[in-house]
Amino acid sequence: MKNFANKLAAVLAAAVMTVSAAGISVSADTETDTPKYTGWSSDEYGWQYLSEGVPCASDSRLINGVYYRFSLNGYCTGTCTGWSKTGKCYYQNGQPHTGWIGDDGSKQYCLDGYPVTGNFQIGDRLYSFDKNGIYTGKSTPAVLTASCGESISADAEKISITVKYNDGNDNISYTIGEPAKMERWENGKWKRCGKPSQYAVDDIAYELGGLGDCSVNSTDVAFYSHRYMGGDMPEGYYRVIVPVSYGETKKDLYAVFRAVPPVEVKMSEDIYIANNARNTTVGINIDINSKKDTLKAEKIIGDIKLEVQQKTESGWETCENFGYAAGYPDKENKLEISGEFFPGTGYTGYYRTLLTVGGKEYTAPFRIDNIWATPWLDSYSLKSNDITVSFTVRNKFDKSVKIGTDLINLYKKENNEWNYMQDTAGRFDCVEIDPSYITLEAGHKTTLSFDLSEYYDTSKLTEGDYAVLIDGAGFAEFKLTNDEPSAKEFPFKDLKSEDIKEIQLRYTNASMDVTTVIRGGNGRITNTVGEEDQYGITKATAVVKSDEQLKRVIDYLRQFKLGEPYRKNDTYCGGTTRIIVRYKNNTKKTLDFEYSKAVAYNGKSKYYCDEMLYFIADDMIEDTNKEYYASLGYNKKS
Repeated sequence: MKNFANKLAAVLAAAVMTVSAAGISVSADTETDTPKYTGWSSDEYGWQYLSEGVPCASDSRLINGVYYRFSLNGYCTGTCTGWSKTGKCYYQNGQPHTGWIGDDGSKQYCLDGYPVTGNFQIGDRLYSFDKNGIYTGKSTPAVLTASCGESISADAEKISITVKYNDGNDNISYTIGEPAKMERWENGKWKRCGKPSQYAVDDIAYELGGLGDCSVNSTDVAFYSHRYMGGDMPEGYYRVIVPVSYGETKKDLYAVFRAVPPVEVKMSEDIYIANNARNTTVGINIDINSKKDTLKAEKIIGDIKLEVQQKTESGWETCENFGYAAGYPDKENKLEISGEFFPGTGYTGYYRTLLTVGGKEYTAPFRIDNIWATPWLDSYSLKSNDITVSFTVRNKFDKSVKIGTDLINLYKKENNEWNYMQDTAGRFDCVEIDPSYITLEAGHKTTLSFDLSEYYDTSKLTEGDYAVLIDGAGFAEFKLTNDEPSAKEFPFKDLKSEDIKEIQLRYTNASMDVTTVIRGGNGRITNTVGEEDQYGITKATAVVKSDEQLKRVIDYLRQFKLGEPYRKNDTYCGGTTRIIVRYKNNTKKTLDFEYSKAVAYNGKSKYYCDEMLYFIADDMIEDTNKEYYASLGYNKKS
């Protein structure tokens, strides 16, 4: 953690610690001959898409292959799921949809957003659709099927098609010819593509029929797409037409596939939103779809050129501060690349990665935006042993994001400058672990809590303004004070079992130190018989999974009432009873009962407690797990 923090120290020295949406600055231009900005722009209210300086408003618009919706004020309300403005193309999450839509009465099957009509093969069945694309409810097993895989590289020179006979009737025989035609799906219609007059096909026929035992008989035919198209296929959906004859009857079979780029560049799922004023890690996946030997992943590593570009008023500009490292290709001919760049002050905006390999360019777009971290409790006492800060994090982006759930760095504001606290109060005995993340859906919020004492010596912190860095969100501020920690009259009044991770009941005296952990559930009691240490103290822990016992302890805590502050200087060294409530949001509350009729709440703040309350807690601990104490041979009351 220290090494990572030191790398960021120089970058963060001048950082603004509140989370805000900087956006792309778009200034009005009075010169009529100067082209106005076209592209994404953001401000504190959200995202807009400007067309020559004018926001797209109250409309849906196809931008860089993704369909977006916009409000009356011109702010993006998210990607479109549903029909386009023309009502002809169906989008799901902004992309043309392939698959079933609608219910039983209006069920349709879309191919690249457009409903199919007539008879259409899906899997091994033939489905019937009317002229409007509505499923008629009729489908039959397909006697003959043709398939070539769901996707094929656009630079494929040959497409192998498997034709299967699925009936098993040995009295029927089909003649399968070599395919000589291909069509492309454009705006909901199949259109002839390529140059069939220049395409030579071998006059080869294959006999295909039943085997008499209901097994599947099949044959393979070939279509040389590279010769037919005269080069690479444009991306999209195609069907190869396979001629079939049965006696005097002739018909066509169709093998449908999607042409994909020979090299695809995709942002990894970890790339959602960059942090405010810090280096941004970019994960890029490269899929090599081409079967050409020159484009195998292990051969292109040394040939790769990769950069990140930002869309500005003058066009795409390269982000100079960018570095990357290529990983190793896997057996599926995929390659992972990780990079890091610092976008600068105008970090929100529209970006793309540009990959150049084999003399061709491939791009993958992404956007950088803020989410919002706001204080949940903005003031915490330095006099508490348990300093856990909590924040509500809201996702104002239009898709899900990943948020770090670990404490990264702590800063303090001194003389109007934010100072890095690792060297001042950081603990170097903590174990570094891999960072953990949660997925936060669009428009949702969550609460994150960070225990400062886990990584910092809180006794070295002084009152003032502080901030923590939340990975994926930015900086969030809070205050540390010298005030006594606040405690309500009934501190556990609103305690709910669904909020509790576990409750620990601990009893300690001169000869034993026993902890009973209570969790909900119906599991068995896990007894671990303790062993004496060098001082003759038996230490042990038992885990009790019991809804009944958990409810009993919660009911007691709800009724517990704090008295007046306790100010006597007590030196009693007898047994103590401790209750620790651990919440699912990683916070905790503690009650330390002392024989001197005092109870410490959340650490150092002590309150009066009558003798009856002390012994109720004492008895409750023993009664929770009588079998465990008996196994140790102890009677706590004695």
